[in-house]
Amino acid sequence: MSEKLAIQGGTPVHTTGWPTWPQNSGELWDSKVEPALKEVYLSRTEGLPAPKAKEFSEAFARYCGAEYGVMMPHGTDSIMAALTGVLDLDGFSDAGEIIMPNYTFIATASAALDRRFTIAFVDVDPDTFTIDPKAVEEAVRPGKTTAILPVHLGGHPADMGALQKIADKHGLKVVEDCAQAHGAEYDGQKVGSLGDAGAFSFQSSKNLTSGEGGMVTTNDVDVRNRVVAFKDVGRHPEGERWEYPRLGWNYRASEYLAALLNIRLDFLEAETLRRNENGDYLRKYLNDMPGLVPPKLSPTTTMHGYHLYMTMFDPNEFGGHSRGEFIAALSAEGIPSSSGYGTPLSDSEGLKYVASKYPDLIRRLPCPNIEKACAGSVWFGQNILLGSRDDMNDIVEAVGKIHKAFRANATPVS
Repeated sequence: MSEKLAIQGGTPVHTTGWPTWPQNSGELWDSKVEPALKEVYLSRTEGLPAPKAKEFSEAFARYCGAEYGVMMPHGTDSIMAALTGVLDLDGFSDAGEIIMPNYTFIATASAALDRRFTIAFVDVDPDTFTIDPKAVEEAVRPGKTTAILPVHLGGHPADMGALQKIADKHGLKVVEDCAQAHGAEYDGQKVGSLGDAGAFSFQSSKNLTSGEGGMVTTNDVDVRNRVVAFKDVGRHPEGERWEYPRLGWNYRASEYLAALLNIRLDFLEAETLRRNENGDYLRKYLNDMPGLVPPKLSPTTTMHGYHLYMTMFDPNEFGGHSRGEFIAALSAEGIPSSSGYGTPLSDSEGLKYVASKYPDLIRRLPCPNIEKACAGSVWFGQNILLGSRDDMNDIVEAVGKIHKAFRANATPVS
């Protein structure tokens, strides 16, 4: 293989492409997907009473080790519904303050704001990029704080044991944002069954997808009932159509999406294991190469969800070349990656607007670990980890090739 970088006219390391997502095929369409969608179509039951959604909700809850599942149309709606169910919210009164990491997708915050929470944004652990329990403890305000919203970012479970101790100590609720963590396990228990409720997304990039979709999981029947009321205009799960014991909205999901998810759920565990095998393999070799730090797993992480393979880039080990230069060079070698979240979430334009207009809604605590992550992260998508062993070797080779070339052509770090 040429040592000249592809971005400078050399031969790329990887030229065979990557697994597409989702993993669709004509064979699967013929054998499973078309018959399932045809069944919904011919049944003329494309919505209520939603037998396919009920079937998938029960199957996904079992997969997570939870008692109940309620399918939703989106991940954002799932967070809203989970918060409503756990804290018995009506949408009109102040829900109190919720503590969440300042390193997450904006839906985590927008869902909480919609439910009339104020937000305390806190730092993450520098190794796992999940919410730091110490930062949570320091942020708790007795009489004001009502809940913790940990995010299993990239598929790494948050430290749920430590967070639950804090919640028990202060009488708080815990709702898991599991949007990026399908199949992940904390101490042998799948996420979504660890807190008072879990919220999942099935958006198009997620490890289980139907383009759009969501799920709330819980072990509490009263939470389940309130989630159902939230999504189904206030109805009780077994109630009459024209009875509305609570005020609710319409967040019912399509039966076509439920039928598709029922099929794809069968592949989730094998795909998760594949990602973990490849993640472990990459870690073994990247650990020996200074400058690109692979994800670190906490001792309690018995299964990583690997929606993202989150590495940290050190320009000093790459001859002073910037992260942007590294990502561009990596792309030219045939290895796609991204820089991840560019700023702490509270510093995004939308939330800065909220904080400036409604200063009592947002509280930003010090986030030095997040600022470092925003400055140095390099992310690989979950489909990359579905590749072959040769694909993983190409990643290692490309990083090594760039490392050697950048160090030979060092540039001062500004």
